[in-house]
Amino acid sequence: MNFALEAVRGLKACWRLVCMDEDGLNDLDLSSDGFWNSFAAIFLVAPLYLYSSSVGARLATPPQPERHWFSALALLVLLWVMWPWIMVTVAGFLDKRHRYVRYIVAYNWSSVYVIAALVPILLLQQAGIIDAVIGALLSLCVIGWSLYYRWYVAKIALEVPAMTASMLVVGDLAMSIVVSTIV
Repeated sequence: MNFALEAVRGLKACWRLVCMDEDGLNDLDLSSDGFWNSFAAIFLVAPLYLYSSSVGARLATPPQPERHWFSALALLVLLWVMWPWIMVTVAGFLDKRHRYVRYIVAYNWSSVYVIAALVPILLLQQAGIIDAVIGALLSLCVIGWSLYYRWYVAKIALEVPAMTASMLVVGDLAMSIVVSTIV
């Protein structure tokens, strides 16, 4: 696998999805190799996640204790594999097993945009250019966009109704919150 080429392909396809172009799905590598290679997107997500976790904890009101980088990375890896594992069962239940690979490949590569969208806000807040209130409002906007983007990816990749896609996003979010709280 040439990671750089695979990453460019996955990110270009998911950029089209950011722009609400369903045909971006056609640009994803949906082969068995493409499926497994999409998990390598964690190498792009991890530095952004570690930065966001660290800075987010320090900027919180009141400041929260920072996770050790190893703990934060372990949590990311756990979350990275849990949702696809859960979705194997859910896709079967929804009779969408034939769309599972397409969904996971899109989900994995789209994760780069989801985490990257928060970084500029944290950078601006950390630099003192924006205050905590503006940072929180902008972060809420980005979180809202991220949930919508996750909904859109689920809806078109799995070809499910809007309500089903909504429930999947809620399930993903709930799983992330519960695991993050426990670990």
